[in-house]
Formats: sequence, C-alpha cells, structure tokens
Amino acid sequence: MNPTKKSCTGALLWWPPLLALSLNACSTVGPLGAESFTLKGELPADFALKAQAHYGAAGNCDGRSQTKTFKADFDSQPHEYRFRIPVNYRDGTCDLPLARVGLFINARYGDKDWQQTYDNGGLTIVDQLPEGAPAFRADGTLAKTAECSWLFQESKLNLEISKVLDCTNAGAYLTRDKLPNKTVNLSFKLKPEELPYRDNTWIKFPAGWKPCLPKEGWQGCQDPPVFKTYRNNNRECTIYPNCTE
Repeated sequence: MNPTKKSCTGALLWWPPLLALSLNACSTVGPLGAESFTLKGELPADFALKAQAHYGAAGNCDGRSQTKTFKADFDSQPHEYRFRIPVNYRDGTCDLPLARVGLFINARYGDKDWQQTYDNGGLTIVDQLPEGAPAFRADGTLAKTAECSWLFQESKLNLEISKVLDCTNAGAYLTRDKLPNKTVNLSFKLKPEELPYRDNTWIKFPAGWKPCLPKEGWQGCQDPPVFKTYRNNNRECTIYPNCTE
C-alpha cells in the first residue's frame, strides 16, 4: 500500500516512500504553548509605539529566527497601549525562545511629514539580572517610566526649527525563567521644557532661548555671545519658542 500522511490541514496525502520517512512533522510557525507576558503603559499625545519581539535559535536550530511586531498608533490625546507577547515561538520542530524586544518610540511635533521622529528602547532577556537592575515585584509586575524630551535645532537648510526625540530609561532587563505571565508596565512621560540639541548654541533668557553665532571653526557660541535671528513658520525670529520677545 502506498504510504499516506496527514497534511497540516488534516487531509490525507500520498507521499513517496523515502519522503514519508524523512517528514515527521508539519512545518508551522506560531506561539509555543500559552506562555506570554504583558507589556503595557501610557503614551503622551502624538506618540506611537512599535514593539518588535525577536525569537532566537535554540538547540539544533542554528540559523533560524522569527520576529513578531506589535503596534500602538498615534493619538492626539494621551493614550494607553497593551501588548501580549509570547515567551516562545515554534518554527516546525524548533523551539525559539524570546531573546529581546526592540522598542521604536515615534513622536510628531507638527503636521508635516518631516515633523516626525523616533528614539529607541528595548527589553533584554537575560538568565540573571545585572547588578542594580529592578526585579519583578511579588505581584508579578515591573513598573518603569521613560522620560522623553524634545531637543530643538535649526534645520540644516535654516528654514525652520526641527526637533530630535530623546528618551531615557526606555527599557528593562527581564529574567527568562520568571517572565511567563508577568506584566511590564513601561510608561512614557514627555518633559514640558525643550532643550537645544547642541550645548552652547542657544543661550537661555527668562523669555526663552536665543541662538548665537558660532566661533570661527566651532559650533559653540562666541564669547561674549553675538546673537542672530532664525526662521520658523515663515517668520523671522529672535527667541524660541515664542519667536519674538
């Protein structure tokens, strides 16, 4: 009798004898079991977040890897995000444990396409926590707050103000064996005060920041400072953020 084998859909298929001996499992990619953890938190207005889970090879599965992406879109109001991230993935007969979760923190400061930027963070999966790294609490949660700032500068074409997003503390170390069914609460807070992207290129006054001419061959201000104007939103300005004093 010709050998038969069930396909991944459950149908009976005919297989050549040699091939039937070599194939002993359907090739599938999906979560392994029900083990997962929750990544959640709060995002400021006009922020979005993408989390990319990376699953590495283990055992005799060298060279294999998988990624799974989770997204929280922009909102004009402060909003929450919540991702349920598997701890393991299966690719055929290979078990792929979670190695890390990359975080892409997106933010926009205007309606134009170029008025959007990002910073990075991440969750690193380890066997043992580094010294000083916080552990999960008794209730199974780990809470952290990332602080983000807008860093302003003149655009390279000196036509408008452009901004760079800078987020600190946007990540954590997580122990592999304690991760299933845990909750990581990572919230993002935007500082109200903006700062210059480069030190000693703008000087602070009670009404705001004034740009100054650099020293010859340097980016820093002359001493004593010589102030200049800049352009923003088609206006000639002397101070940031209010343009005029």
